[in-house]
Amino acid sequence: MVKEQRGFLIAIEGIDGSGKTTQSKLLLDALSKKGFKTLLSHEPTEGKFGEEIRKKLRCNDVSPEEAYELFVKDRKEHVKNKIKPALNSGKIVIVDRYFISTIAYQGAAGIPINKIIKDHKQFAPFPDLVVILDLPVEEAIKRLSNKRKDSFENNIDFLRKVREIYLNMKKILKTNIIIIDALRPVEDIHKDILEHVLKLIKKRNGDP
Repeated sequence: MVKEQRGFLIAIEGIDGSGKTTQSKLLLDALSKKGFKTLLSHEPTEGKFGEEIRKKLRCNDVSPEEAYELFVKDRKEHVKNKIKPALNSGKIVIVDRYFISTIAYQGAAGIPINKIIKDHKQFAPFPDLVVILDLPVEEAIKRLSNKRKDSFENNIDFLRKVREIYLNMKKILKTNIIIIDALRPVEDIHKDILEHVLKLIKKRNGDP
């Protein structure tokens, strides 16, 4: 039997407007240019549960419990169909949001964080690296379009709770976590993330 080769799982996290998508794409491009087999994905996914999540969130028609259930269903499909196969083939998997977002957002909405972690330990691979892009809520609001900004401003207190959970994630989750100031220039942030990822790869490969 051929032994499966475990890749690397990297989660890019932070509140809306913190630059997750930009940094995920920059990391993908940089690693691909260096010759690494790399996959970029995101959550919610484009699957049926992901679409249902987006629809209900747009209409603000979902309880914290229902949202949590949908996120878990969407993530189970994501892990089974995309993340695990890519990891088992040795790829570097970059995820623009992962269950760390659920800890922050659904945790802030009242779902017990211990329950979230326990549930995900049953099926979700833990990231080799979590990058949290930290941004003050007020700055995040400035970065968003006017349409999104209105709904965002209505949830300032909630988003402050989300940010607080993110900032305490090192105590909450026993994995490799770095917190980066998202107010810094985009290219500087990218260089920091890439440096951490390359160090992680060298360490796994036993390079000095």
